[in-house]
Amino acid sequence: MGSVTERIYRSNPYESKIKSRVEEVFHSEGKDVLVLDKTVFFPTGGGQPCDRGTVSLMRDGDKKIFSIVDVYDHSLEGDVFHVTDAPEGTFAPGDQVETELDWDRRFTHMQRHLGEHLFTGSLYRLFGWKNKGFHMGEDYTTIDMEVTHSPEVDKMIREGELEVNRVIWMDVPVHVDYFPDKEAASVMPVRKPITAHGMISVVTAGDREDPLDCCACCGTHADSTGQVGLVKVYKAEANKGMTRIYFDSGKPALMKMRQEMDLMRQITDRFSAGDDDIISKLDIQEQKEGNLRKRYASLRDKVMETEKEKILSVMKDEDRETFDFPYECLEAGDLVKLGFAVMNERGEDKDCGAVKLLTLTDESSHTVLLFSSGEVSCGKLVKEKAGAFGGRGGGRDDNARAIFPDMKSARMFIREITG
Repeated sequence: MGSVTERIYRSNPYESKIKSRVEEVFHSEGKDVLVLDKTVFFPTGGGQPCDRGTVSLMRDGDKKIFSIVDVYDHSLEGDVFHVTDAPEGTFAPGDQVETELDWDRRFTHMQRHLGEHLFTGSLYRLFGWKNKGFHMGEDYTTIDMEVTHSPEVDKMIREGELEVNRVIWMDVPVHVDYFPDKEAASVMPVRKPITAHGMISVVTAGDREDPLDCCACCGTHADSTGQVGLVKVYKAEANKGMTRIYFDSGKPALMKMRQEMDLMRQITDRFSAGDDDIISKLDIQEQKEGNLRKRYASLRDKVMETEKEKILSVMKDEDRETFDFPYECLEAGDLVKLGFAVMNERGEDKDCGAVKLLTLTDESSHTVLLFSSGEVSCGKLVKEKAGAFGGRGGGRDDNARAIFPDMKSARMFIREITG
C-alpha cells in the first residue's frame, strides 16, 4: 500500500477538477476501482452521499473519459476508492489522470449538510433539543430530534425554521478546524459530544468563541451561511418516541417550493379560487361528492336487487346447469356480493333447478367471477383453465375470480368452462 490519499476537499471543498496519479488499481464486477494520490471526491460518510464525476486519461493520443459512479473509504485517515465504469484493465498504477466532480451535486450536498447543521443548531439553541439521527436523501433531508411529537412541537419547529433562515440571512463565515483526536477537539464549544476516533474536523458557524452552531463533522460545507440560500420544513411526524423532521436546503428546497407553487396554481385555477378560499371550495366539493356517493350506493343496491331477481327468474325458467351474465356498469366488488346473494337464495329455492356454476363478468376490468353450488370447484377451474387464455387468479371451491388481458380472452375462458 502506497501513501494515503490526500483529500483535497478538506482544505478546499470548492476545488472541482485536479490532476492526480493512480497509485493502485483494484477490480469490482469487471470494472476498475482506483486509489489516487490525491482526490477532490468526497466518499460516502457522515450521512452524506458521495460525489460523482469523471476521470480521464490519455491513451495513444486520445483522451478517454470514464464515469466515477461511487466513492468510498474504510476510515477517515485511509485511502479513498473511486469506482469507475471503465472495463477492468483500463487503468494501471502510475497513470496520470484528470478527475472532475459533478459540481451541482457537490454544491447541493454542501448546502444540504450545512443547512442541517444550522437547523439542528437553531433547534438546540432555542429549545435544547438534541439530534439523534440524520439522513440526506435524494428528495429531502431528515433529522430525528429527541422530543416527543405533538402539535406544540410543530409550532416550535416553525420557530426553528424562521431562526435558521435568520442565521442564513446573516451570512456569517463557516470555519472548519482539524484536530488530531477528540481530546484535542474538546476545546471547541460543540453542541454534541464527540464520539469519533482519530482525526476530528469541527465545523463552526460564526464566532468560534460564541458560535451560532458548532459540531464535529467530516462532510463538505459551504464557507458561509448565506450560501445555504434557505431552509424549508416539509413536515414532521412521530418516529420511535422522537420527532422526525423532513426538510431541505438550498437549490433542492427552491425547486420543491416552485413545484408546489405550480401545483397550487393549477388547483386554484381549476376551482376558480384563490389561496385564501381554496380550502372552503374543496370542502364544498367534498360534500357534493359525499352526497353523490350516497345516491350512487342507494341506486346500486336497487340495481343489485333487480339483477338478483332477474338471474333467479332465468334460473327457474331455463333448465341448465351453467349460467353466465355479463355486466358493463357493475364492478367486480359488486358482482361478488351479487353472486353470493344469488347462490344463497337459489339454495333455498327448490324451483331453480340443479345449477352447478354461475359466472358474472365485469367487462370493464375483464374479470370473471365464478360461483358454485358445491358440485364444481371454482378455484380448480381457474387454476387449470384460465392460464390458457392469459388469465390469472384463484379462489375457493365455492367462488373464485380470474382476470384476463381483454374481453375476447375472458369469453373464450367462459365458453371453455361452461361448455
